[in-house]
Amino acid sequence: MLSQQPNDSSPRLARAWDRFARRGRVFAGFIFLFALLGAGGCSAGQLPDLPILGPRPTPTPPYRTVTALLPDEPVVDRIRSYDRERIDLLVDVTVETAYRAQLRDALESKIPPDLVLVDSFAFPDLAAAGLLLPAGARLGPADDFYPTLADAFVWRGERYCLPREARTLALVYNRAQFAKAGLKPPRTWPEMRAAAAALTDLNTGSFGLILAPDLSRWLPFLYQAGGAVVDSNGQVVLDSPAAAAAIDFPLSIFRDNFAGQPAESNSSWAGEVIGKGKGGMVIEGNWVVPYLAAEFPRLDYGVAPLPDGPGGGGTVAFTTCYAIPARSRNPDDAFALANYLTSPQVQREWPADGAWMPSRISLRDEWLAAFPQLAPFLTGLDEARVWQFPPGYSVFLESFNRGMFQLLAADVETPDFLGQMQKTAEGIGD
Repeated sequence: MLSQQPNDSSPRLARAWDRFARRGRVFAGFIFLFALLGAGGCSAGQLPDLPILGPRPTPTPPYRTVTALLPDEPVVDRIRSYDRERIDLLVDVTVETAYRAQLRDALESKIPPDLVLVDSFAFPDLAAAGLLLPAGARLGPADDFYPTLADAFVWRGERYCLPREARTLALVYNRAQFAKAGLKPPRTWPEMRAAAAALTDLNTGSFGLILAPDLSRWLPFLYQAGGAVVDSNGQVVLDSPAAAAAIDFPLSIFRDNFAGQPAESNSSWAGEVIGKGKGGMVIEGNWVVPYLAAEFPRLDYGVAPLPDGPGGGGTVAFTTCYAIPARSRNPDDAFALANYLTSPQVQREWPADGAWMPSRISLRDEWLAAFPQLAPFLTGLDEARVWQFPPGYSVFLESFNRGMFQLLAADVETPDFLGQMQKTAEGIGD
């Protein structure tokens, strides 16, 4: 029987979970709307209203319980289907609105949940801290999952979970502006600069390129220049010619007034800017699709692969998985639920809005047939690197993003910035 508990309280989640464990009561709830989770500034979307849970016979003790802690997202109805088929199993779901802020508290509590959602950026920190349980033989085979995504949830040779979905960055552009300027989507860095110049109209406050000063939006340039933050040997390689080229290229577009930040258009993120018609191109993920459909339904936009740089192509992939806390009281049933939630059956049932892409290779053609106009998002997985770094890199992320603002304000130049970022990354874990 499914029990759903919304959690909007401010006290620490650890105490809430301990109280829940002592009470042992069963709650009934409502299906909820979802807000996209992400690293790097994902936007919110909405689903149609879902039906209230129907009646179901109460399982006869003794029955097993799986407790799940999740953010707002379209998964409770899938858990309901799973739960209804098992009279000997009770699934209790707590929905945490401040999920990312509360997750670690929940994992460190005396009685943690049995199943949680973990993104690729947070996974190394949680695995290194011993807060997650290796799967062993309790997960299905990984050969149907994109290796780039599946490998993101392997730590020190052990697999912890399997990716449940994929999202990537691509070039989203205003078709009308491109047609008026006689342009096609740029395929190279020089073409991207030329398009940004041609599309900029400072009289109307419209920039050819809108780019958020964020590490996740800069990484494609680094990969396209042939660089990396950390190489295959674990060495920090930021102070390099490739990284300098990746900084100088977008920086020159900004300093020539052909590019702008979202805030310069009185917007909170790049998707809003292009929706308002104040940007010709943005680098965003497929979470932008339901947002534009809801907020700017008349916008005629296209999606293209990110342009190649001197080192070739490159983009960033985002993914999450259903992980099992190290002190789970019922890991076997929790892993069984995680297997179900990453199954082809469930991945086919994700919202038909383009924001969710399958992590299974076998579903690739099916998704492309349903969303041919969004193909660059999915085909981007072929050259994408996952949004992930070694443990402790949240400090680096914050430092880099602050430094980007200094670069744009000309308070610091590329060599000094990269030298400082190199030292910051090298100091992590010391």
